[in-house]
This record gives sequence, C-alpha cells and structure tokens, in this order.
Amino acid sequence: MTFIQAGVESLSGEYRHLATGRTVWVRHSRPSRPVGERIVYVHGLGGASSNWTALMRELRDDAEQFALDLPGFGDSPPGTRHTVPGYVDDVIALLEQFDEPVHVVANSLGGMISVYVAARRPDLVRTLALVSPAMPQYRLPWAAQATAFMALPWLGERIIERAHGVPSERQIAQLAAVLFADPAAVPRDELDFAVQERARWTRQPYSGDVLLGALRSLVAQYTMPPRRSAWGAATRMLCPTMVMMGGRDTLVGSWARTRWRRARPRTRLVSMPNSGHVAMMEHPAAVAELIRQFHRDARPPGSRRGPIGETTCPGSEHSIRE
Repeated sequence: MTFIQAGVESLSGEYRHLATGRTVWVRHSRPSRPVGERIVYVHGLGGASSNWTALMRELRDDAEQFALDLPGFGDSPPGTRHTVPGYVDDVIALLEQFDEPVHVVANSLGGMISVYVAARRPDLVRTLALVSPAMPQYRLPWAAQATAFMALPWLGERIIERAHGVPSERQIAQLAAVLFADPAAVPRDELDFAVQERARWTRQPYSGDVLLGALRSLVAQYTMPPRRSAWGAATRMLCPTMVMMGGRDTLVGSWARTRWRRARPRTRLVSMPNSGHVAMMEHPAAVAELIRQFHRDARPPGSRRGPIGETTCPGSEHSIRE
C-alpha cells in the first residue's frame, strides 16, 4: 500500500519509457550540490514510489534519487505481465538508462526483484540495500500466511471484491497494523493522505488484477528449484549488500537472517528491533544513517566511489535502537 509522508508533493517526477515496452512513473529528487551518487528505490507489493519519500528527504543532499512505481502500481500504467520476472526486466531496463552503476535500495517484493537484478546484471548495481526483502521462507509470520491465502484461485478475487465495500479509512487502519510496529506513531495527516491515495489506486479497474498477479508470482517463487530461486540468485550477486530486518515485522520473519548468513556470509545484517515491515517509513533517519555508513564502507580507501564487488564492504551483523 502507499503511505505518504508530509511534503511528498514537493518531489517531482516523470514518465519514463522502458525498453520492455512498458512505461513507469519515476519520482526524482536532485541534491542541492553535485555529489556524483545515484540511488534507485524499488517498492514492495501494493506499494509505490511515495513509500520512499521520508527516506529521500533524509538523503536529499547525499545522492540524486529516483523512485519508480512498478507497472500497475502508483501512477504507472499496467503492463502485460505483473510478475516477478516481468518486473525484473523493467528494473533492469530502467537502470540501463543511467550511464554508470547505481545504488539500489528496495523493500519487500522489491527486494526479491532487486536480488535477481543484481545477480543478472552486476554491471548495473553498485551496492544493494534491502529493507525486509521478501525472500522465500517456509516459516511464515501470521500476516504473511494470511496474505498467501489470497493467491489461491477464486479466493483472491473474492477477497478483493469484498474489500471494495470496506471504507478506505478502515482498510488503511488494518494495513497499518500489519506494516508498522506502532501505527499510532504515524502522524494523522500522513494517514489521511494515505486514505486518499489508497482510494485513488483501488478505483483503477486494473488494481485487483495487478495485485493478484504480482502476489501469485511471488508465491510461485517458493516452488523454484534452488539454483533458479531468489536465494540462488543471492549467492551469485557481486555487489556489497546490506539487509535490514524489522524485529516486529509480521510479513518477513526476522529469522531470515540465518538464511542470509548461509547464502551470503559477507552480507551486512542489521536488526531493527522496534520496526515493522517498512522501516524506511517508520524510522527514516535511522535507515538513512545506515545507508550512509554502508555506502562509505563500500568505497575503497582513497576513492570517492568503490568498484563493484563485495570485497569492498565487509559483512557484519548488529542491532540498532531506532
């Protein structure tokens, strides 16, 4: 879903046509001084570029920033395929429009998509920072189990049909309880704006089909053979990688840290005990500082920017207090 931080209207955007034949809306933040760094953000299931607004404001002087709406979400028109492989192609096509590798920051489904992107096209990704990435796991938190039921034939359509009769304010309250560790901490004006955005997107005739298509493709990833799976892709990534996990995340279990340690021992793992599924929205200042430090550590001594390669950024595991 889309939660909007105050001031989102101040960030401009543009439609970009991709080599895949699809068109995406890309929100853009330009720093006040030349910095030579670019960050591209990829949102999660049911999200949008506006999910990154608070973090983009925190990092406004650190990098030129771009946040896309995946086809069918936010302000991007629907495509012909609302699947993980289709979105991987779209993100690759967007990154190909830049003249050098970029830092990628992604959340939830966007995290899985970005893992595949980094594995397939290491020349496009300088570093990868993941917030609660939705990687396949067989021990699911309660909200993830409930969401998975929507992928069942007929049942998902029925649930969405019933949801259309629920007031947007109630939908927002229900989703906030899933996404945030402490929904009461979210300012009221942000929730009000979220109600408007949610209502606007769900009124689109394609929103239900897009959501179910993406969800069913995500669930199908659990049946992939190991080498072709997202975890297999993670073992092939070359870029420095950081994974931030919320201790109170009801969609991605924090115990996925164990799998990350096995798949990529040099991954920087960060536990955020007081965060839910969208730490960049709950604790944007803390996430921004983690990203700054991660990018600094990824550069070799004496160089403004580091080359692609995980050896430039040693792995670590620690917990922070938001």
